[in-house]
Amino acid sequence: MIDKKQTKNFYLRWKGHQRRIGITGGIASGKTLIGDFLCQSKKWPILDADLYAYQALRPGSKISEKVLLRYGEQIIQKSKNNYPIINRKSLAKIIFQNNIEKTWLEELIHPFVNIRIEEDLKKFSSNSVIILIIPLLFEKNYTNICSEVLYIDCSRVKQIERLKYRDKLSIEEANQRIDAQWDNALKKQFADHIINNSNNDEAWKVQLKKIYNF
Repeated sequence: MIDKKQTKNFYLRWKGHQRRIGITGGIASGKTLIGDFLCQSKKWPILDADLYAYQALRPGSKISEKVLLRYGEQIIQKSKNNYPIINRKSLAKIIFQNNIEKTWLEELIHPFVNIRIEEDLKKFSSNSVIILIIPLLFEKNYTNICSEVLYIDCSRVKQIERLKYRDKLSIEEANQRIDAQWDNALKKQFADHIINNSNNDEAWKVQLKKIYNF
């Protein structure tokens, strides 16, 4: 349950000299697609929380060792240089079926993600504009490091369709992934800009160009 104190935090924004565009939205909404388009069009660097989370589970890392210790053979894909490789699909299946396991994994990975974000914010501190793609931007209270929030909206039907195609998920699994995040309608009301990406066309480009003047 989200309390009023939490929602007050959703209005917080970065007030520094650097323009920080926080991109968020539901799973399979098109966050990476739109972030990459802005990066290529405007030459703005991207900080991607999903990439940092992926790095956290690299073979041989302390985090991956803790995950392997907890789940063992059921998530081992193969070995590389004597380090077991985590089968990320098997791990995802576990955590999206059990909120306790999901919370445990998030609490393990998010400190690493925070450090990587802080490191890259310093690295790109001289850039006038940067993009931060953060799926859990509201859930993990990242609004205060963004000067604006760009929410990528997408219908549930389209999310399921994309998840089935992209990740080879069943309808049940797709719904589990969507339900694991906060409701789109809740987060949209705290965004500064909303892009609709519910269709298979490139109408989102027109919307984006109006917002960022190109």
